[in-house]
Amino acid sequence: MSEEDFKTYIDFGASKIRIGIFDKNFSRLVFFSEKKWLSTFNSKHLNLDESKKILHDLILSAEKKIGNYIKNINLMFDPQDLDSIDLSIKSNLENKKINIKEIKLLLQESRHLILKYYFDKKIMHTIVEKYVTDEKEFYTIPKDEIKSNFLILETKFLCYSKKTFDYINNYFKENHINIKHFFCSSYAKSLEYNKYFENYEIFFFLDIGYEKSCISIFDKKRLIHFYSTPLGGNHITKDISKVLKISEKESEDLKQSFNRTETVFSDVSEGGSVSFDLIKNQVQKKISSDILNKIIYARLDEIFNLSLKRIDFSTVIFDKKNSILVLTGDGSKILNKNSIYLEDRFNFFNEISFFEESTESICYAGFNFLNNANLYEVSFMTKEPKKRGFFEKLFHLFR
Repeated sequence: MSEEDFKTYIDFGASKIRIGIFDKNFSRLVFFSEKKWLSTFNSKHLNLDESKKILHDLILSAEKKIGNYIKNINLMFDPQDLDSIDLSIKSNLENKKINIKEIKLLLQESRHLILKYYFDKKIMHTIVEKYVTDEKEFYTIPKDEIKSNFLILETKFLCYSKKTFDYINNYFKENHINIKHFFCSSYAKSLEYNKYFENYEIFFFLDIGYEKSCISIFDKKRLIHFYSTPLGGNHITKDISKVLKISEKESEDLKQSFNRTETVFSDVSEGGSVSFDLIKNQVQKKISSDILNKIIYARLDEIFNLSLKRIDFSTVIFDKKNSILVLTGDGSKILNKNSIYLEDRFNFFNEISFFEESTESICYAGFNFLNNANLYEVSFMTKEPKKRGFFEKLFHLFR
């Protein structure tokens, strides 16, 4: 299989790295795999040294499968410093017809303003939220050329720091791999999983990861809010470790054991205990389930409050019976058998659902994101460098 025949997607998470190889001719996943790792990746300190061998092993396995070298990849990645920036820009038309050229100019100007005033940022996604004219609002490009005195373009930019971009880009270059596309993993996944909940008009998607959580809100397939919070499942593990004075490895094992119990937050009696296979200094300890619940509850409460408090619910007009909150990500698994907590706290959703992800589903999310048309996403293609002739190359080489 030549490189022209396949596309490679890597989901670079803070606790897992996943790889998927697609046959371009048949849009078929021919290889996928994942490996766990524990990152020290945050906004202040970027260190991916521990992942080098894991990434090397994954790529080597994929190359053996397809019988060729992997030189180019599409990277799914949720930067710790991911930010959502909204911009509204207006053009006076003096009762002229709105055309695609005018829209393109406004988009370019919007992008220019973001890069000018947020000069330390890179734009990951450009999402048009709304087109406003004299008499009407449009959520997609108006099909008919209509006359208007003005055009307002409301756009959402998902951005991250140039520092993060340079670090990740150089990291893959050191491994002789070129990144063709950077895109936000949580955003791509929420678009993909949206299709499983088409009976609902308003779709809240909360992806609780290892070190951060992302919330996306859709009106049908139109993104209306996107925010990230620097808290995830690993913060629960650290809280358990600190309060119970046990190692983080033991805390993670304890949290995973708790995931598999039938205990619910509201049913724990005072002073009750749950016996886990937790051994410290050769002595088995009994952990109070009441204390464990309180530790987990406190941090989950913070994750949910921080994820939801930035949302202006006055701008999200929805009927409870047509709304759903979908939880995914490894950090959400702790709530799978403890949904009473959610139902008590967030009763303005008609349904709260858990979506069990797999390496395969995540890879397809990336593939479909780049290959399926999105009415709201805008792509700015960089121009290919002009090809030089042999003598021109020779001249530049010696110069």
